[in-house]
Amino acid sequence: MDWTLTSALLVSIIVTVGALLQAATGLGAGLIVVPLLALVSTDLVPGPMIFGSLALSATMTILGRRNIDFSMTRPILVGVLVGTILAALYISQLPIDALGLIFGVFVLVAVAISARAHRFTFSAKGNFVAGTASGILGTSAGIGAPVLAMLYQHFPGPALRATLAFLYLVSSVLMLFFLNVAGRFGINELVSGMYLVPGFVIGYFLSPRLAAYIDKGFARPMVLIVSTASACLLIWRSYSALSIPS
Repeated sequence: MDWTLTSALLVSIIVTVGALLQAATGLGAGLIVVPLLALVSTDLVPGPMIFGSLALSATMTILGRRNIDFSMTRPILVGVLVGTILAALYISQLPIDALGLIFGVFVLVAVAISARAHRFTFSAKGNFVAGTASGILGTSAGIGAPVLAMLYQHFPGPALRATLAFLYLVSSVLMLFFLNVAGRFGINELVSGMYLVPGFVIGYFLSPRLAAYIDKGFARPMVLIVSTASACLLIWRSYSALSIPS
């Protein structure tokens, strides 16, 4: 991707809005950020998106380290590792032009999971399955957060935020490593990811001031609606591009 001042400002706005909506709704920022970034350029996901989010998850992990609940993290992270390896194996075989379709479909899957999150309960084995699903979705499209978020939806706020941040941090490092092995995260993706970092940082520091003014009952369905519409547009655009004879 060729970066200009306009494109840098655009992606910063997208990421900042995503981070603010995450603070208001509890949904992962990637749910709304990924389809919008992919509409700008599929080069921005999943690697750059995952790298950029490290700034947010690392900050939240460090500041909330005393509130992290490690009781369920082991089977989840084992599942994430398995899912990440599986995703890295097949994503390396996919043509670049097909990634838009993959991102769009996986965003719709994540939307469906998020919309039904209150109906899910998990056992220890379920934690492993959820971790695996998160690893696959995260490595493929940068949207593994909703699967993990539904596991902790009934935890107290400080424990929920700190524990999820810790899981996101470890998961992101694993995903970036295996994306690199798969040839989908190199120096170009690293540079693109650095352009996303300011948006995550700005969104984090603005969220405590602005989240209280966002109608949580209204913001959550709006996130799901915008994510669904963006994903459908991305699928249509990618399918049309693939359908045009080269």
